[in-house]
Amino acid sequence: MSTFHFANPDLPRKVATGAACSFAAVLVLFGLLMIAASNGRIDDIADNRAMIARAEAVSGSLTNGLSDEAFFPGETPQLAQAAVQTNLQGLAEAHRISIETIRANEIELVDGMVRLNLAINGVAPEAELGAFLYGLASMNPIIVVEDLTLRAARASRSNPERRIAFQASLYGAQKP
Repeated sequence: MSTFHFANPDLPRKVATGAACSFAAVLVLFGLLMIAASNGRIDDIADNRAMIARAEAVSGSLTNGLSDEAFFPGETPQLAQAAVQTNLQGLAEAHRISIETIRANEIELVDGMVRLNLAINGVAPEAELGAFLYGLASMNPIIVVEDLTLRAARASRSNPERRIAFQASLYGAQKP
């Protein structure tokens, strides 16, 4: 019977231990990455739930739960619609947005509120569009964007900045 002797008897144990430790480290790193990703998703979900709650509060029959600050003031719906236009123009000027047209659409009575419909067309610097949309989302009184269409605007020789043309259908609300 022949006997085989390892030149380094601890080598197989060291290799197995190193492989096990490496595998454990990879699993820990993968777990940490998954936790970080899930935390980001949890924050996104909370933000989305808050936005959905705001939209439901304005568009649904939840108007009784909103404070008076959520509604546009005005003695008539037309004056309230003018206030919506003024707020939009002020927000646009703050973000260097050129609003080309604002069209006052039909005023409707929906779910116990007066719905002040508007349609706007404009051009925004690409860098300012996100801030403008965030301003719309967080504005008080509340403005709801129903439809938004974006496309690249034509470049001009005098202004090399990238611009986005947009069309939006939106509305504010007034208590009847």
